[in-house]
Amino acid sequence: MPSDYENGAKKTIDISIKAEKMTADVLKSALQEFLSGKAEKKGRMTFKQLQAKSPSKLDSIEVSDRNIGVSETARKYDVDFALKRDKSTSPPTYHVFFSAAKTEDFKRAFSEYVGKGQGKTQKRGEFTREQMQQQAQKIRNKPRKQKQREKTRENRR
Repeated sequence: MPSDYENGAKKTIDISIKAEKMTADVLKSALQEFLSGKAEKKGRMTFKQLQAKSPSKLDSIEVSDRNIGVSETARKYDVDFALKRDKSTSPPTYHVFFSAAKTEDFKRAFSEYVGKGQGKTQKRGEFTREQMQQQAQKIRNKPRKQKQREKTRENRR
């Protein structure tokens, strides 16, 4: 199946060959028709659109409300996916459907997303009240630096 770039290049060549024989009005209408065509949708789409686009079967994973941000990293890896909410559960859970042909890309995107989330929780530490009081005491006991400034003619300029 030719890519969008190849289709566009072929249409451009066809238009340029026929342009020698056309009038300005016919060429204008042909260009408008070409430019009005919509590009193939990528990234998040409806479940029906994903079924129509994907020739292979669809795989899905269940994600919680917190992990719904995986869609941003999925777009980065050019993965087509659909998000459906499971209404039967009391805390909302979602199913992310994606093409079985893109399973490796989706796994890579999901693992990158999970890695980002773990990095945030590891950086932020939890402190007890005692630890905070100890740190405050250290800061209070630390001698303060005193700035001394000599007035000279060079400093005024």
